Amino acid sequence: MLSLYDSVSPLNSKCVRIKFITDINDVLYINSIIDSYEGVGIVRTIDSANGKVAIFTSSGMCRYALNVLESLKGEGMNIKNIIVEESEDVDSY
Repeated sequence: MLSLYDSVSPLNSKCVRIKFITDINDVLYINSIIDSYEGVGIVRTIDSANGKVAIFTSSGMCRYALNVLESLKGEGMNIKNIIVEESEDVDSY
């Protein structure tokens, strides 16, 4: 079975966008956690009304960002519809 990370080559230096949906009240917490792992990624709210969020990271750090999201899910945080793609478009979902 392929993981979400398998869609991204870790050997290039492209920008990776990890999109997901969460409760809007949790975005600040998720942002704080990602920020605490310096260099893992930058969190951006794309659509606050619908809880659409993206983490922008490098292909080499993508696995770490996904691990953080999975850990947060394991702690009971509502994070769903995780999609990983190579993209530098910071304004769309």
